[in-house]
Amino acid sequence: MPHAQEKLHTELSDAVASIGDGAFTPEVLDRKHVPYLYAVIRESHRLTPSSVVASQKRIDKEIEVNGVKLRSGEVVMLEAYTTCMDERFVDSPHDFIPERWLPDAVEARKGTEKEMVDHPFFRDPFSQGARKCPGSRVAANKIQIMIVQLVLDWNMESAVKQMEDIEYSQRSTIELDIPDITFQSRM
Repeated sequence: MPHAQEKLHTELSDAVASIGDGAFTPEVLDRKHVPYLYAVIRESHRLTPSSVVASQKRIDKEIEVNGVKLRSGEVVMLEAYTTCMDERFVDSPHDFIPERWLPDAVEARKGTEKEMVDHPFFRDPFSQGARKCPGSRVAANKIQIMIVQLVLDWNMESAVKQMEDIEYSQRSTIELDIPDITFQSRM
């Protein structure tokens, strides 16, 4: 989405110039300096979650959970994609709108049904607590650094104008056909 890329480029360039004194430093990545970066990453995770957590419990007899009958040996999937694509919880769910994750938007959802998408289990693709991915900090840092360097160095363009134009299949992970992207140096 070109508008998001340009907004992110402006935010990053300004942060590098003012916080990093012309260099890309760790301080540049502080959330208070580059909130739109974190919003872009969060929106990307919402639209293309990294994985689905599956749990299988073998039970001796049929049970009912919230009106749903489960038979012995059935697989129960816990995932965030369908909830984060539900218009009851996310406005315009098929659109790439990083602004929905900026602090003012998160604050505006508090006390409403839509607040659910701000729960840590929906917010973080690496889970939470004792079961959180042990490599999550490394992965998050690599994602941030890669996006910052790509956006600072390259203007990326694609014929894709909306998410629906990208072919994908969803199994335990989302598998997509990466569209053609052209890179033009910003230097």
